[in-house]
Amino acid sequence: MFGIAFYCLLASALCLPLFPGTAAAESVEKVVVSVEDVSGRTSDVLLERMTASMQVVAEQLFLDREAATIAKARQDYERLLGEVGERALTGYKVESTDILVGRTAKVSLKLSPWLDAVGSVRVDLNFSGVDKQTAADLSAKLPGLEEKIRHTLQGASLDSVDWAGGVLRQKIRQEVERNLPEFRASVDLSQTGKTVVAQVIVYPVGEIVQQVKFELFSETVPNILLLQAKKRLRADAETLRGLPVEYLRHHRGELEQKLLEAAFEEKVVGIYDLQPVVTIAPAVDAEVFFRMNAAKYKIWFEGYADLGREEDNLSGRAHVGKYFSDRDEVFAEVSLELEDMDWEFAPGYAHKSGKTTFAYLRRLSDHENNYRLEYELSPKWRLRAEHFSDSDRNEFGARYRIHEFLSVEYVYSTDKPYLRLVGNL
Repeated sequence: MFGIAFYCLLASALCLPLFPGTAAAESVEKVVVSVEDVSGRTSDVLLERMTASMQVVAEQLFLDREAATIAKARQDYERLLGEVGERALTGYKVESTDILVGRTAKVSLKLSPWLDAVGSVRVDLNFSGVDKQTAADLSAKLPGLEEKIRHTLQGASLDSVDWAGGVLRQKIRQEVERNLPEFRASVDLSQTGKTVVAQVIVYPVGEIVQQVKFELFSETVPNILLLQAKKRLRADAETLRGLPVEYLRHHRGELEQKLLEAAFEEKVVGIYDLQPVVTIAPAVDAEVFFRMNAAKYKIWFEGYADLGREEDNLSGRAHVGKYFSDRDEVFAEVSLELEDMDWEFAPGYAHKSGKTTFAYLRRLSDHENNYRLEYELSPKWRLRAEHFSDSDRNEFGARYRIHEFLSVEYVYSTDKPYLRLVGNL
């Protein structure tokens, strides 16, 4: 706002002839400046900036000087401040200046815009690198920003748009950094007639989410039933792409809740009374896990292909269970050996405690008791230990789930170790 002319005027002010005063004369200890637009059109934001600018000038002129001396040269100071104001406050003319001197010097300037004022303000707010829905969510975290921009510029002198833009940029950047610290803002103003266009681009900083690894899985209903829901929820998860990783960390709960609400809107969730759980792992390659388990029952179908076994290496199993408490399940399993088409029916009971599940099965055809212990290391890794009473055989397995339809398990049994491919429906 200040130029060479301002500094020349300030130098002249400091060289004003000083009138002699008494030894006991009081000095100015404080300066208070007020700036008013007599047209009433200039925003408070710009008036505050004008006030701060003229405050600097007035303090240079009056602080620590004798009040009586200033009072005697009051008209000269008023004229000088008016000239400084018209040069420093581009786009405005000083209608009047009034100085009241004491220990506190009060300076009042009344201004009006030169010629035309800004008639309308159009705001173009964009969020870089994110999709339309995410942009809307981010915009909601900057409440009233567009209105604040309009209010700041509306009614200002057209000739003040350049320096007003500097004030506006500072305000917008502060607003963005306060509400969205993982983002920054760039602001550009253009002018057509009496219309000012403010283009604001909010862009992410730091590490950005480049990929979203998505997985939807159920242990209690066949995953084939979730294919349509998976397609739609994957699209929702993809909206995380382009966001700062830090934003995901800071707003993880909020983003998980939003995805969870989208999951509850899926028809399959209501039909099978599923309870979705969503987990986001923030990273450049972010991960989104959906687990959709039923609270009252457990149904799954698996097919096995054993590599390293010469006999009974192709088989399948169906599990149908009903929970009668949060931890306890009664179930039945039907197994089929494809080589000789040998069927086995086994009712059982399972109790779950944390990540550990203990199950007992009674194999009716073989008249054999089967004890099974499973431990979930992570959503993808699971350990298994089984004992078969009739054959006194033990079996241990470590399973890794590749995706919802395929797992691989390393099995060590009493006979020999082998690798098992597990197909899940």
